[in-house]
Amino acid sequence: MKRTSGVRPGLALFTIAVTQLPCGNYAEEGAMKPTLMLDVDGVLVHSAHAGSWATDIEQDLGIDPQRLAEDFFARQWPDVIVGKKALMPVLEECLPTLSPDVRPETFIDYWFSRDSTIDDVVLADVGTLRSNGVAVWLTTNQEHMRARYLMETMGLGDHVEGIIYSAALGTKKPERPFFNAAARRTGATVDRHVLVDDSKANVSAAREAGWHAFHWTRDQSLLQIFDQLG
Repeated sequence: MKRTSGVRPGLALFTIAVTQLPCGNYAEEGAMKPTLMLDVDGVLVHSAHAGSWATDIEQDLGIDPQRLAEDFFARQWPDVIVGKKALMPVLEECLPTLSPDVRPETFIDYWFSRDSTIDDVVLADVGTLRSNGVAVWLTTNQEHMRARYLMETMGLGDHVEGIIYSAALGTKKPERPFFNAAARRTGATVDRHVLVDDSKANVSAAREAGWHAFHWTRDQSLLQIFDQLG
């Protein structure tokens, strides 16, 4: 697991700006607290390479990335991501045709470890928001094993209220049932949810569900995004 850092605008203004939002200071007892629904991949977590975690997979594991995309991600992943199929049995079925000597455990370790670079700037802003009373939930399309890896192995569970993910809900972003189930999980009213996501489709769907939603482009920090809510 690696860490990245970058420009962090908005920090100096946040403590002042947060008291100017309609609900006042979130840390005050009885205040209506917003709930940040934070996407994972592409926002908080990135691959070790600029492109994909699988950039070197043919060299390292002897797996053709095109065949991996077709045989695993196109055919099997849609069921895995919503919990209809478990990851390990699917890999046991797929891997012998992709690279006979690669065990599922080896593949998973390769994948997860290369798709685990935490953006320290985003994580620090999460801490600032939480210290000001904002609840933060990871809100992501994940299967069960990687969701556990994110929370436990990578330690993200120490920085958020919890994780809401597709395999556990049986539905994925941008489907409406995902947003309805996520809102029930947090216990906050619908209009207090604030999605930050790098998918425009997910942002549009969240807004249609009654949430605030912002498309993540790295042009603004999380703190600047929350400034806009005022």
